[in-house]
Amino acid sequence: MNLNRLRRTAALLLLFLLCPLQGFAQSALQRIRQSGELRIGTDATYPPLESAEGGQFTGFEIDLGKAVARELGVKANFINASFDGIFPALQNGSFDIVLSSVTITPERSAAMLFSDPYYDSGQIIAVRNETQGISTPDDLKGKKIGVQINTTAQYDLEKREGVQVTRYNTIDLALTDLRNGRIDAVVCDVPVLKYMIRQSFRELKTVGYRFTDEKFGIAIARGNEDLQQAINTALKKIKETGEYNQIHEQWFGEAAERTAEEQASKTQPRVFDTSIIKRTWPIFLRGVWLTAQLAFLSLILGLPIGLLLALARVQSSKLLKAPAAFYVEVMRGTPLLVQILFIYFVLPYFHIFLPAFTSGVIALTLNSAAYISEIFRAGILSIDAGQMEAARALGMSHAQAMRRIILPQTFRRVVPPLTNEGIALLKDSSLVSVIGLTELARSGQELASRYAAPLTIWPVVAILYLLLTFPLTRIAEYLERRWRPVTRS
Repeated sequence: MNLNRLRRTAALLLLFLLCPLQGFAQSALQRIRQSGELRIGTDATYPPLESAEGGQFTGFEIDLGKAVARELGVKANFINASFDGIFPALQNGSFDIVLSSVTITPERSAAMLFSDPYYDSGQIIAVRNETQGISTPDDLKGKKIGVQINTTAQYDLEKREGVQVTRYNTIDLALTDLRNGRIDAVVCDVPVLKYMIRQSFRELKTVGYRFTDEKFGIAIARGNEDLQQAINTALKKIKETGEYNQIHEQWFGEAAERTAEEQASKTQPRVFDTSIIKRTWPIFLRGVWLTAQLAFLSLILGLPIGLLLALARVQSSKLLKAPAAFYVEVMRGTPLLVQILFIYFVLPYFHIFLPAFTSGVIALTLNSAAYISEIFRAGILSIDAGQMEAARALGMSHAQAMRRIILPQTFRRVVPPLTNEGIALLKDSSLVSVIGLTELARSGQELASRYAAPLTIWPVVAILYLLLTFPLTRIAEYLERRWRPVTRS
């Protein structure tokens, strides 16, 4: 099962399992009025509807969300998270609403409440400029089509016979594959495709007509009918006063389209645009810092836990050995992504509320501790058993022999595999983006979508990961030289 499908399955399981548990606390509307803020979950990788750069949100739905919050008498607080994580976060109370191009469907309506529709959208097809013979959904049969994961484009095409659906985390990656000839077409919401093509994918074009009729709504957790009614009232007032038309005109009107076309005509898309890197460098650095914090804290906390587990597993007592072995098997046998989702989304239903950063560190720590324990256990077992016997013969207790004889040699031997675990932690930290943390990989995802420039952004992300791992390898080499046994000739 690939990562995208695993994410979708995990998110849907959490969503439907947790729905019945709503309602253990005050209603969302009461909390909103008391706190003075409306927490809005969004996957800001979908311009011009929503996008983010360095914590600053822009787009049609961003402006609409601010207007709704103002009508409720509070401030809007946008929280960025991946699309497969925003619905479980809504259900556990991390968000008050989700405003992220969510199409109202019967399946979603069974799991959550929706406001009155605020935007009419639909899917359209994009192909390479030279492509002929594709203009309608019927022409997609036998073709390989790219879609963004968990969108109505994916659900629609999967019902059509003979269509090969390829899923992507963000639509810019699908368009890149289309440009490179790996897929035959991309299906996405009309405004998003037009924006992306105008920005950086001018080798592509939209064809045919909008072949689905979809309505976007604001998602609200079940049990909050009072909040649903308040939002509907706010939307109605925004439309009656003409503010909605002003927002829509600003992003989708003829003047906006004309300005965007003029700006696009003044620039020539490049495979690697250094001007984007110069503008976004501080955002990359913030992502690097968060990634380093996550990996460093998880490794430092995981080392002692892993060592204790390893010591328990090499004991003869089943009272220590069995629980440690069970823990290791569970943590190694379940996906890290599911562990992150469980800690952040499920624990609140047991009145355990942890910030996203703390949840990420705990999940990474508990997972890495299982692997670290096996590294230490292998190191301990690699020491000749005669050394323990000799130490005991000299009058040392088992604990003394471990501390003075076995463990010092173990530490020397496990430096290389522990270094590999540290490097793996740096890369595994990218999974915490599902709970809204903007680490390095998520920063790259947001910027690649906002600027429609994946071939500019992702090489920089790769280089930064390399720079993060470089000190680890140098430290490991230093420790190996320092702890190398001295040989006598």
